[in-house]
Amino acid sequence: MAKLTNIVDFAVTSIYKNYLNHKISLIIYKTNMKRLIQLTLLTVLSLFTGVMAQISSSKWEAQSIVIDGDGSDWGTIPRFFNVDSNVKYEFRNDSQNLYIILKAADRTTQMQLLAAGFNIKLKVKTSPPLKVGISFPALNKGEIPSIINNQEARSEKLTYKSTSNSDILPKDTAILEGFQFSKGKIESECKDEKSICFARSKSNRELATYEIRIPLREIFGNEYTMENVSITPIQLQVNINDLSQNAIKKMRTGQGRGMSGGMREGRGGGGERGMGGMGGMGGNGEMQGADMQGEMQGRGGLSMERKSFSIEFKLSTGNNN
Repeated sequence: MAKLTNIVDFAVTSIYKNYLNHKISLIIYKTNMKRLIQLTLLTVLSLFTGVMAQISSSKWEAQSIVIDGDGSDWGTIPRFFNVDSNVKYEFRNDSQNLYIILKAADRTTQMQLLAAGFNIKLKVKTSPPLKVGISFPALNKGEIPSIINNQEARSEKLTYKSTSNSDILPKDTAILEGFQFSKGKIESECKDEKSICFARSKSNRELATYEIRIPLREIFGNEYTMENVSITPIQLQVNINDLSQNAIKKMRTGQGRGMSGGMREGRGGGGERGMGGMGGMGGNGEMQGADMQGEMQGRGGLSMERKSFSIEFKLSTGNNN
């Protein structure tokens, strides 16, 4: 009888323990599931908040910006800077136009913009999306100014060679894609206020600056309203073409030839004497191949690969600025 009692007690105890283990496991499972759901919701919320935070706002431009490549109409330096591409940029709009400014942050980036070319693309995130673009071809070799040392800041600061014709540059060209009315190739500094226009900085003493004006009708058509187009995000993408090693070598070689000629002219004309034997510099201080390579390596490790960056923004209606 005692043995039977022990067996019954053992069975009851085992059943009770199993029941408790099941209850405990169920409680742990529910607790873990609750935590998992909370974590998932927090993750989704943070991702959604991050996406919303990445959409910038265009500034309202009260006065039309003159597209001449000068950049002074913007008042301040561009408010955005892409570290990887080393490009400063900004966008503004009024009721008729979208304005974009791009500015190289150093001479190496400038050289890549001018010698390799670049393009900008706009994608309006409607359904289906609206896509437009402008391509800026590489300049001809003779249109790319040579770099010289600035004697007032010889350590690192560089400036472009100043000549009697340094402020007289040929007109650039660009190729349009996807716009409502304007098609094909255009020239810089267009005088038509209703057309797409762009201009590059004229002075060789400053870093390359591009100003672009795009009439909103070229993107949205004639029937747009600011209230409608300002609620849809627009993606701006800038793509800088790569510059091959062969192209860089040719540029360096061309610079070297120009320096030796400048050195001879300096001696013959009674001007500054050449210093080619001491630092690879010609009579006018023009940087030769080795110095040009050193400048590129010092400011980007001869980094001339393709670069690209993008940003999303919404147009302003003028009410929130």
